[in-house]
Amino acid sequence: MNITKSSKSSKLACFLRAACATGLLASALGVANAASYPSRPVTIVVPFAAGGGSDIVARLVAQQLNDEYQQPFIVENKPGGSTQIATRFVINAPADGYTLLLASTSVVNNAYLYKNLNYDAARSLRPVIGLVDVPAFLVAGANVPAKNVKDFLAAAGPLSNSNRLSFGSAGTASTLHLAGEWFNQVAGLKGVHIPYKGSGPAVVALASGDVDYSFENLAPAQAQIASQRVRLLAIAGPTRFPTLPDVPTLKDFGLPATDMASWFVLMAPAATPDGVVDQLNASVNRILSKPEIQKRFLELGLIPTGGTPQQLADRMRADSEKWISIIKAGHVTVDQ
Repeated sequence: MNITKSSKSSKLACFLRAACATGLLASALGVANAASYPSRPVTIVVPFAAGGGSDIVARLVAQQLNDEYQQPFIVENKPGGSTQIATRFVINAPADGYTLLLASTSVVNNAYLYKNLNYDAARSLRPVIGLVDVPAFLVAGANVPAKNVKDFLAAAGPLSNSNRLSFGSAGTASTLHLAGEWFNQVAGLKGVHIPYKGSGPAVVALASGDVDYSFENLAPAQAQIASQRVRLLAIAGPTRFPTLPDVPTLKDFGLPATDMASWFVLMAPAATPDGVVDQLNASVNRILSKPEIQKRFLELGLIPTGGTPQQLADRMRADSEKWISIIKAGHVTVDQ
């Protein structure tokens, strides 16, 4: 009996020593990887075509990282599949920090919208850092003459009751579409959703009177706002936009507090070493704190975020719950 106990104890001790050694080795490898990282070009994969907001953010950050490390940070655009092509590509890449994903809100929403999604982004990717928030603004066209949200709701009510109210968006299940669904739910409207292929056509449709209102990001709507063909009524966020202090929040008009902003964040394959993730996080936080970078993002209608990987993980989890509740309440579906 004593010999058996001794033998079991010895095996357990050996197992624990081996496990400890494995953990220490993994930790040491992470530190070693971080110490030499990056020693070759890094690719930031963007799930949208070149020239859009995500692409601009990625290239601005990539240039700053290139300057810091004196290594190329290359932006590679892989549009298509509602961001699935790019996401799958990064998930399947080596987990060494040399392939990163510029992820959008779709990285959490797609799991609820596509039944046959053949990957689990929540398990297969890890957050690195938040880059920017992209606030959503309520904008109205000539069909609903109103100078503020109170006037808008008064004019929109009769149109809604007679089934003649419509709202546009950058596409079905986009965060701008979901913001419109949320607005319908909390304001008691029955606006019919009209999807377009991107914010550009959606804003033109609003200015032309093809739809009555929409939620839009600032940059695509700026030209039409400046020409007064589209009216900027409120921001669907917790605070006013820094460069537009006169534009109220929806909460200022008695609607529920909300944040309908989408976001762009940096993610890596799940097994990427902690040391590499922490190093990237620190570098990008430094970049986002630069006054010239903050100024540039604000000019584009974007709000720099930053923070820790855990803060980003918490944000993504909370936003996932928010969007899924809107998706369910609005019966939002996409073609499978």
